[in-house]
Amino acid sequence: MTVAPPMQEPPALAGLLAPFENLAARSPERPLVIAGARQISAGELEDRANRLAGKLRDLGAAPGTWVGLGLDRSPELLVALLAVVKAGAGYVPLDPSYPRERLAHMISSASVDWILSRNEFAQIFRDAGATRVLDVLSNDPHESPAYPVLPLATPDDPLYAIFTSGSTGLPKAASVFRRNFANLLDWYAREMRLGPDDSTLVISSPSFDLTQKNFFAPLLTGGRLVLDDSAIYDISRISRLIREHRVTVLNCTPSAFYPLVDAAAANGYADLASLRFAVLGGEPISIPRLRAWLEHPSCKAEVMNSYGPTECADICAFHRLHRGNLDDFPFVPLGREIPNVTVTIRDEDLAPVPDGELGELCIAGAGLGGGYLGDPEKTRRAFALAHSLYRTGDLARRLTCGTLEFRGRADHQVKVNGFRIELGEIEIALGQHNLVREAVVLAHEGRLIAHVQGDATTAALKQHLLDKLPAYMVPGEFHFRESFPLTPNGKIDRLALAKEDRSDPTHPSDQNTPAARILALWSETLGHPVSDPDANFFDLGGTSIHLAVVHVRLREMTGRDLAITDLFARPSARALAELLAPQAAAATSATQNRARLQRAGFSNFRRPSPR
Repeated sequence: MTVAPPMQEPPALAGLLAPFENLAARSPERPLVIAGARQISAGELEDRANRLAGKLRDLGAAPGTWVGLGLDRSPELLVALLAVVKAGAGYVPLDPSYPRERLAHMISSASVDWILSRNEFAQIFRDAGATRVLDVLSNDPHESPAYPVLPLATPDDPLYAIFTSGSTGLPKAASVFRRNFANLLDWYAREMRLGPDDSTLVISSPSFDLTQKNFFAPLLTGGRLVLDDSAIYDISRISRLIREHRVTVLNCTPSAFYPLVDAAAANGYADLASLRFAVLGGEPISIPRLRAWLEHPSCKAEVMNSYGPTECADICAFHRLHRGNLDDFPFVPLGREIPNVTVTIRDEDLAPVPDGELGELCIAGAGLGGGYLGDPEKTRRAFALAHSLYRTGDLARRLTCGTLEFRGRADHQVKVNGFRIELGEIEIALGQHNLVREAVVLAHEGRLIAHVQGDATTAALKQHLLDKLPAYMVPGEFHFRESFPLTPNGKIDRLALAKEDRSDPTHPSDQNTPAARILALWSETLGHPVSDPDANFFDLGGTSIHLAVVHVRLREMTGRDLAITDLFARPSARALAELLAPQAAAATSATQNRARLQRAGFSNFRRPSPR
């Protein structure tokens, strides 16, 4: 059995903030955060964070209190985040686009004391029950001065809590200690040798666990932090940001990265030439999707497979992938532990198993988080042996060379587009509709499929779920049934449901019409047949990332300079085909001009509710 390396003393987060504070004093004019046409310097970020931290302290923020961050990707988010850290409290990202009911549960269950936001989002949080919402842009002449607050927090105090999908029907907030995160940041910066010449681009949600380290690492190493300030995933825009800002580090899910690689192939991967690292996590990595890029002469980058649950400070194990080791394994391994984190493979009784045998991957050491806020029973079940071991529910084995291999899940938790989802949470939400008798949700080829007994319509159930869950948790397909197959012991046979033949839709007879060609492109992109020209792209399981892929392909096929907003506005193949018809050219030009003028408003774009 592999012996874990000796533990080292993790650095304290307070010590890791010192390089940023020193930089702000030494080079206050140095640009650190860039978002669209806006940027904030080291000195301004330090000044505004100190003022806000002082205000939070005056209000009572301290270790053990929680402050919600109700902001999108913006400079204000960094000001708020650093202010909470300096004040000694813990922060909880709260996505303003989430349904009111979900936000209300998050605010209540995490006992959020204050929410830092902007006026445009403030009413959203007040409607969700928040009573103390502070505007980070307020210019109160009586606010606290800009001198640094005295540190109160210790390494054993919580830094943040991230909400994950919950099997009981409600999301749960997993907390992370400052020492856990400091250990992660120290490894992250050293492993990739981050420094002043690096630029990190953030395209992931502030509520995603993998996003957190990318906020801090550039500030602490003197690099630049570039924020994609749009809510729309647009391949051409993200590629432009990478080129213009000479981005060296990008951290996202594989699903979000593959389209960038595919699009860059057309110009010899020049769009990605500045990258040193693509840090991918949340899903298994496909080598065939990356091989051509990694082996191309213009590629100077490595891919890092980063593995770890939210409950254990994001990354516990990693594997660096480059052109020299693509074929070392027939899969992309999880790799080995980061410093001060211990990974063991255990049986049902939590006894370690020999190398090579399959078991549950369990985590201990510096990555171990504080558990779930307000739920000691869930914490006790997940954090075993007196909170010394976290049970991930992932099946894995350790090879004789010491490398970890992921082998799937032991429960009904799945990853879809990089988001960790408890299928039971969606099933419970469906069951709360008065016309649903029973519901089962399955994941298949990156799609969520709901099997429902009841008299509700697809549109009604989608709207019902959108009122309760984030959009990424709403199934793209609904199958209505009179009954469910059962196992011999009377339980719903999920395996039989998954194996049931789906009807093979009949494709339009004329395969040369614009609508048929669009449907063929949709089928290829979504990975399943699509034949209804009036179907809504999002109802078929399409996501913003899928739509971005279609956007690029349509521009290549037609030679038209389509704006991605045109596709959002016309989510059916028939409507899109009408746009592409010759007589629509003038209208298309007008739409493009409007889109260019309104580009600054994209950050508030929300996917329309299904009809």
